[in-house]
Amino acid sequence: MENNANDRTVTSIRLFDTTAEKMFDAWTDPEKLAKWWGPKGFSNTFHEFNPVPGGNWKFTMHSPTGADYPNESVFVEVGPNRIILNHVNAPIFKLTATFEPVDSQTSLIFEQEFETTDLFEKVKHICIPANEENFDRLEAVLGLR
Repeated sequence: MENNANDRTVTSIRLFDTTAEKMFDAWTDPEKLAKWWGPKGFSNTFHEFNPVPGGNWKFTMHSPTGADYPNESVFVEVGPNRIILNHVNAPIFKLTATFEPVDSQTSLIFEQEFETTDLFEKVKHICIPANEENFDRLEAVLGLR
């Protein structure tokens, strides 16, 4: 686990005991993705999910307190070792998820580049721990926890 933040980007990295193919599947299978996306205690309702370049991903995240958070993203790149999407509603950011094989494991490099430094400063304290919770949930969906 590693976290880094520059002036507009949060980078979270974790090594998973799985293959890049299984990691890619967990990102592109909507049933799996809905189970792990978001911090601990959140759930998701997907309205549109088309993981191809130019495809939309529209969903609502439901917090444990009952608050709903509409999300809309557009896929830029969907390949076996990297997914890039633009989160087009507030907060606006570009997400790059890279799956790097490391022996029999996969390193997930998760980068969120925010639209402005001011926005980054407002959300980084939320993103870093939330990304770790997201990774914990991903491990559970992959059967690693």
